[in-house]
Amino acid sequence: MKCKTLRTSLAVGLIAITTGYATQASAAPVFTFTEYGGFTVDVAPAIAIYSNPVTQSSPPNTMGGSTTAVPKPVYSTMSWVTGSTPQSSLVLAAVMGPAALTAEIWTKLSTLTHNNVVIPQATNWGPQNIWGRFILTDTDGVDTVRLDSDEAITISFVETSNEPPCPTPNPNGSFCDDKFTFTAFGLSSIPFNANDGSKWVADFRLANFINSVLIDQTIYTGEAQSSSLDVEVKIRQVSDANPVPEPATLALLGVGLLGLSWSRRRQMKG
Repeated sequence: MKCKTLRTSLAVGLIAITTGYATQASAAPVFTFTEYGGFTVDVAPAIAIYSNPVTQSSPPNTMGGSTTAVPKPVYSTMSWVTGSTPQSSLVLAAVMGPAALTAEIWTKLSTLTHNNVVIPQATNWGPQNIWGRFILTDTDGVDTVRLDSDEAITISFVETSNEPPCPTPNPNGSFCDDKFTFTAFGLSSIPFNANDGSKWVADFRLANFINSVLIDQTIYTGEAQSSSLDVEVKIRQVSDANPVPEPATLALLGVGLLGLSWSRRRQMKG
C-alpha cells in the first residue's frame, strides 16, 4: 500500500514537473509595437499645404537611409487646394504605442481619412509619399527592438469633375467618386527573430474601408463624404519548413485578394 502511494506521489510530482517545464518551454514571446507615420512634403505649395508635424522618439526617422541621415519632417495632415475654402484633406492617425501585439491577429497600425469636399476647380496631384515607421519590441526578458522598418506608400490623386456622366467605375455611387492610385504599396512582409531565437514574420494589409472601395491599385472615395481605411499588421511564427514568401509575390497576392473581396462586395450590393 505504501509502495503504491509512493509510486502515485512520484507520478503526480513527475507530471507536475513535466507540465511546468512544458509550459515554460512553450511560452510565447510577448511583443509590443509603436507606429509613426505622416506625409512628406512632396506636392508643390501652390497646390497643397502640410500641418501638424509628427514628433517621434529617438532614433529619428531616416526614410530608409542610415541612422546618421538627416531626418525629414513629416506631417499628419495634408490639405488642398491652397487658397480655397473649404479644402479637401488627408489625415493620418498612427498608433503611437507602445501597444500590445498579439500573434495571428490583425492589428491596426494607422487610419487614413479623406475629408472630401466639392472643389470648384478639379485639381490632381502626385506622387505623394505616406511614410510609416513600424517598431516592434520583444518584451520577453530584456526589452529588445526586434524590428525597426520605415517604408512609404506612394499615391497620386485625381479630382474628378462633378458633372454627368461620372467616369466609370463609380463604386461609391457619389457625384462623382474621386480616386487615389497607389504607385508603391510599401506593404511587403518583413521577417524578424524573437529574443528566444524563434523566427517570425510581420504581414501588412489595407482593410476596413469606409465610403471607399479598392479596385486593382486604385481607391475610390465618395465626393462630399468622409472616407477612411486602415493599415494593419499581423505577426506569425514561421519555420524552415514554412518559409516566408517572396515580397513581390505577397504584394501581388494581397492586391489581388483585396480587389476580389471588393468586387464580391459590389456584386452583393447589386
